[in-house]
Order: sequence, then structure tokens, then C-alpha cells
Amino acid sequence: MPALESSLIETDQTMNARTAERRATDAPSTMRADGCTPVDVVVLDISRSGVRIMTDAALDIGQEITIGLAGAGVTRAFVTWGRDGEYGCAFERPIAPEDEALAFSRAPVKQLGIASPVPSDDGEDYLRELYRRHRVWAVPWDAVLMTLAMLVLIWAFFRL
Repeated sequence: MPALESSLIETDQTMNARTAERRATDAPSTMRADGCTPVDVVVLDISRSGVRIMTDAALDIGQEITIGLAGAGVTRAFVTWGRDGEYGCAFERPIAPEDEALAFSRAPVKQLGIASPVPSDDGEDYLRELYRRHRVWAVPWDAVLMTLAMLVLIWAFFRL
């Protein structure tokens, strides 16, 4: 008898899943098993009825997971087979054709944040970059502070 690790759950959905058209993705994703902490996985392929994933996590046949499908949201699935860190998972319900088409089809998300400048030994580059990034508000505040300084000097001059 094969080991539990290479077992297969036979259901109507898994039987139909074998005939479903698969699309190779080889895309990173995140999975949660039993509501635990997120685990990084690679989605090797996807169909309307399930996914094939690769992970270092040990999953049990029949275990419920949730998996993120970039561009199509999160969905529940059940592990139907596993072998050497590779697992087949059947979705609780087949996903809509448009969700299957959107899943992992877009370019990866790009980080929009501006990296903080690394200060140089003399700090001049750092100050220049800091001023460049904040000049929208720095220039008007410089003018306000200069005006206040002038008013204080005039006031002090006439008080003498």
C-alpha cells in the first residue's frame, strides 16, 4: 500500500479535475493551512477546479487550506494528493472562468515606496536627497521661518 504522502482522495470533483484544462503558472503565492500562519508556496499550475503547489510545509491528504490566487482573490481548497513537497489541491467550488483567467496573469506587484537614501560618509548626499524629496514643503517653510526671524530682529532692534 502506498504511503499516506502519496495517497489520493477520490471524489467526483477530483475525477472531473483531471479533465480540466490546466495552465502553468510557476508563480509565488501564500497558503494557510488550518488557519495557521501563512506559508509561502509556488503555484505550479491552475485550473478551474484546483491547483498544483510546491511547498516545504507538510500537508495531510484531506487537509483544508486557503490559497491566494493573485488577481482572483483567496479560495478554499482541500489537499487531494502529495508527493515530495508537491501537492494537488481541489477547490471547494470550481472558480469562475474569468477568475481562472485572471489568476496569476498580471505582472507582479511592484513596490511603489521610495527607498531611503543611504547617507554617505560626509552626509552631503543624504542632505541633498532629503531636501530634494521635501522641497515641496521645505521652501515655503524656509520663507516663513526667515520672515519670523526678520520680525524678531526688527522687534528687538526697536526695543533697544
